[in-house]
Amino acid sequence: MNALSTLFSIAARLMLAVASLVLFLVVLAAGLVIFGGVLLWSLIRGRRPTLHTAAFQRAAQFRAQAFRGGRGPFPGGMAGTGRAPQGEVIDAEVREVPHSDPRLER
Repeated sequence: MNALSTLFSIAARLMLAVASLVLFLVVLAAGLVIFGGVLLWSLIRGRRPTLHTAAFQRAAQFRAQAFRGGRGPFPGGMAGTGRAPQGEVIDAEVREVPHSDPRLER
């Protein structure tokens, strides 16, 4: 009975590994098809395909600020880091401005 259980366990693990590999290949193929479709659509419209890396550049800047080495519990641009203040804090009263000037409404 123990050998049958071991054989069943090995077969189940093998099936799980094969299913995982098939899922990985299907997702990879879908990604490649989508990439090819976007590339083809871009070329049909006559536009050069571009990679938008602005998010990666922003993340690199945030990471550089975070590990710059400040004081306090949050190293980087957080409160208590010992950075110079950016400017004065101005307390302004908020009020609604009526649209009574007819020159602005055209």
